[in-house]
Amino acid sequence: MKVALIKPQGFCSGVTRAVKLAKQAREEHPNKNIYILGMLAHNQSLIDDLNKKGFITLEGNEEENIKSLKEDDILIFTAHGHDEKLDNLAKAKGLVTYDATCFKVKDNLQKIKKEIENGHQVIYIGQSGHKETNASLSVSRNVSLYDTKLLFNYYLITDSSPFVINQTTLNYYELSKYHDDIKSNIPGARIENEICNATRLRQEAVLKIDDDTDLIIIVGHKISSNSNKLFEIASKSFPKALTLMVNNLEELKSYNISDKKKAALGSGASTPQYIVDEIYKYLTNV
Repeated sequence: MKVALIKPQGFCSGVTRAVKLAKQAREEHPNKNIYILGMLAHNQSLIDDLNKKGFITLEGNEEENIKSLKEDDILIFTAHGHDEKLDNLAKAKGLVTYDATCFKVKDNLQKIKKEIENGHQVIYIGQSGHKETNASLSVSRNVSLYDTKLLFNYYLITDSSPFVINQTTLNYYELSKYHDDIKSNIPGARIENEICNATRLRQEAVLKIDDDTDLIIIVGHKISSNSNKLFEIASKSFPKALTLMVNNLEELKSYNISDKKKAALGSGASTPQYIVDEIYKYLTNV
């Protein structure tokens, strides 16, 4: 089978930094348990690799998880951002903390805070329940979620010039329709497009896949927003091709692709490169 790689691939800068910070924490505390408050980045293979190295991923209620730790335990905050009250709680418990929040996410949180401090309301375009969304909504009650899957209640907005910002891993090509909807209801809304470059470049690359491609594979975890968006764009843009999203080679092997002639292989921004390499080698021998 012919295989074309959809580039860029590998970790984005935010995930690279988060992994580097985890390694730093291990080097500085070689004999201690190191806890991560949720998935460091949204890829199960990455989490499995960390767990094998002795990191402990804490799932569930974040406040309760922090309260369960002991003084001087090591805690890493994930790349997606978090509520500031968790910092205060960790400090009160006497924990040693490392903040792996992506710089892009952190910058967006600062923009939201500045708008709130200046007396404005904020409309946040994002996915309900996503950790980055939750972190942004935690800044203030004056941040309203524009859920990409629901109608927005414009009665919540009394500001004639609210600030509009978005989750960094949304579909770049759909964001404009949300902006148009907001502008049609609030002409004075001030809009910023905050899709991160790692997400945008991958989405642009998907659209450049050759038309005769009959198999498209996106390597990423089902909880990964940016991976899901790549899958959605590929599925809609190339309806004649079989489009799959898999977490690893074993998942891919469950599909019958023996009749396919030409594949395009892409990956999310939190997918380890070695997994893509394994799949590439496998495909070239199909």
